Formats: sequence, structure tokens, C-alpha cells
Amino acid sequence: MIVGAGALGSIIGGYMAEAGEDVTLVGRRPHMDAIRAGGLIIEGMRGRHLVRNLHATTDARDLSSADTLILAVKSYDTAAALASLRHLRGKVGAVLSVQNGGGKDEALADAFGRETVVGATSIVGGAMPAPGRVTHTSEGGTWIGELDGRRTPRLESIAGTFRKARLPIEVRDDIQSAIWCKLNQMVPAAALACVTRLHIHAMYQNASLAALFVELIHEVAGVAARLNIPLVDCQGFPIKTLCSQPFDAAVESIIARGRAMQERGMTQVKISTLQDLERGKRTEAEHVIGYVVDLAAANGVAVPKLALLYRIIRGVEAAHSPMTNDQ
Repeated sequence: MIVGAGALGSIIGGYMAEAGEDVTLVGRRPHMDAIRAGGLIIEGMRGRHLVRNLHATTDARDLSSADTLILAVKSYDTAAALASLRHLRGKVGAVLSVQNGGGKDEALADAFGRETVVGATSIVGGAMPAPGRVTHTSEGGTWIGELDGRRTPRLESIAGTFRKARLPIEVRDDIQSAIWCKLNQMVPAAALACVTRLHIHAMYQNASLAALFVELIHEVAGVAARLNIPLVDCQGFPIKTLCSQPFDAAVESIIARGRAMQERGMTQVKISTLQDLERGKRTEAEHVIGYVVDLAAANGVAVPKLALLYRIIRGVEAAHSPMTNDQ
């Protein structure tokens, strides 16, 4: 079961269903209605796929159990989504979150019990141009692991499902470090993308922005260090290496990453926070960038550049939404 089947959830669920898995998507009515009527269309990195063997519903209460539940709602919708899943406590084999924000595993543990939670993070990229259609923009990886670092049969089962769907996945015994690897990528990228309005490959290739990106990486890494979370290198984004390199070398690494994305045709990758900002929708900035800024303040870590960018983004978001003008 994938709850919050927007672009990311639909891409993961669609490929799994295409590979023969029994998948139920839970999402907003226009998207679910379109999938029920004509199937799910996935376009982009792997060409065009029409997936028809999917269950689609707008109400998680229609379901009585699940082997694996993947939470993919926007971070600000977590509380409402978990409330709708209350009846599944004790009826789910494993629950994991591929959301962008922080604190997600704690919320899952409160809802389902800590023993049910599998740590996870993902950088699969996607967009939803219309109901019933999603665009797969980045063949990013997913990382999973038990919160206590054990290797368990359910981890291998979940990983096997991803591999069957040809979705890159890695099982790790340091999942908290991997989650912060994603945060250390997502937070600077979201902050700079929302201010510049650039696609990721173009942002990385700009020398000035690449330098600022590296500066932001170091700020976020400082928060992780204060929390005693070791830095690691994850496939696709070597945070530990970037933070240990000489500054100019790290900047060149970011620029090279942008060039490689362009050469691979990954020129439509746009951070989801920016997608929402451009549409005048509520963004996840508070739960992604703000999460790190708040942790930094609570733990006495200076993040001046990130804090400034966050204030600008929240101001723009408030201007787009009259209901938040008091923020």
C-alpha cells in the first residue's frame, strides 16, 4: 500500500505493479479516478508505460491490511494520513516513509509501534503533469534499514520488491546516516532551487551557486555532527567525501555532477519544493529546510546562509498564500 500516491508514490507503485506486485495506491480523487478509468501512465526515464493492474482509492480505510505500507504524503499531511491509517495498527508487516522531511520515523513509530518501522529515504525524482500521468525525471536510489541496524528478512523482502521493479535500492545498517545524507542533499538543493527557480542540472553547473551549495552542505553537516550522526557517502551523492575535500575540489564535484546529469538527459529534474512554490501551493519548506534550521537553533549550531534562504522562501510562500501572511 502506498499512501500519498502523487508523483513519487505513483512511480514506485506503478513500476512495482508492472513487475507483478499487488499494489494499492491511496491518493487524491482526480489522480485516483484517472487511474481507475484508464490506468497509470509513467513517462520519462524509461520511456512510456501504461500500468493497468493497480488498485486505486481515495480512502485508506477501504483496506484491512498490508504486507508493506509506504508513506509518501507531503510532510504537512502526515498527521492526517496517519489518522486515516489508525485501523491498520497491528495489521501491517512493515511501514516506511519516503517523505522529504525530518522526524518521520518518530511519527510512524507513534502510529504503528517502533517495531513495525523500517527507516528509509529516497531520491527518485518525478512530477505529475496531469491526473493519471506521472513523469519519471530521475533514476535516483532508495535506502532502507532497520532502526537498530540489524539485517532482517523483511528488509531483504522489501529490497527484493524494489529490485524486481528495477528500482535501485540499498540495504544499510546505518540508515540514520543515509537519511541525513538525503537531507544534506535535499535541504541545500531545495533552498537554492526555490530562490533561483532553476532546474537542478543548471543550478549545479553555475560556479557561484555550486560554491554556495557546498557552503550549505557544510552547514547541514554541522547539525548532523552535533547530533552525533556520522556522515556517509551514498550512491549518487557522496556527502562525506564532499565535506572532507578542499573547498574548490568540492565545488568542481558539484559542477561535474550537473554536467553528468545533462549528458544523461536529466534536464527536467526540478525539486518538488520548487514545483509547489511555482504552483502557488503550500510547500514542504517548513518540514525540510525548517526542520534543519530549527534543529540547528535548538543545538547551538550556526547556519546563517541556510537560515537566510529559509526566511526568503517562507516569505515568498506567505505572499502566495494569504492564509499564511502572518508567518
